[in-house]
Amino acid sequence: MSTAYLESQPVGAEGSAAAGSVAAGEVDTTDAASAEALAVAASTFAGTFDHWANRKAAEAGASIPRLRLLYQVHCHGPQKMADLAEALAVTPRNVTALVDGLEADGMVRRVPHSTDRRVTLVELTCSSDRVAAQFGTYQASIASLFVDMSDDERRTLLRLLGALHDRMRAEAVSATTGQEASDA
Repeated sequence: MSTAYLESQPVGAEGSAAAGSVAAGEVDTTDAASAEALAVAASTFAGTFDHWANRKAAEAGASIPRLRLLYQVHCHGPQKMADLAEALAVTPRNVTALVDGLEADGMVRRVPHSTDRRVTLVELTCSSDRVAAQFGTYQASIASLFVDMSDDERRTLLRLLGALHDRMRAEAVSATTGQEASDA
């Protein structure tokens, strides 16, 4: 973990940065297990990973949102824009902007639904193999981040990420359920 970010963080009551004193690549284990230190480390990692992953997607030939939309249509066939928004966890407006750009680039097109004239579907116009190759290149570049980890480290990271994912998902469901109850 970079010390530059941590050194720029507010100093807590103990007189050290929020995540404790950190040398390049080392974590002070006396502070590392605190929830605050984990929050700083996770936030720092998330921002760095986001930037890095976006660069890898660009190297593969598209932005992450474009790759995700193309891959969704590649895997599941023509889809309604509302279904794409739900599958990608973005707003319908975001899907419209993505489809507009992909349509301008000749990668997708809008077509009328065969039985419901109110519905427009998005389908690929580019080669399905091209989409699979772009997504495969992107996935392989992300996987390269974990190559130097031992099998035990990868299993542990996978388990921890799964646990965090489940916790966030449960919190989202709880918030949605609570909101629906208060709206009733």
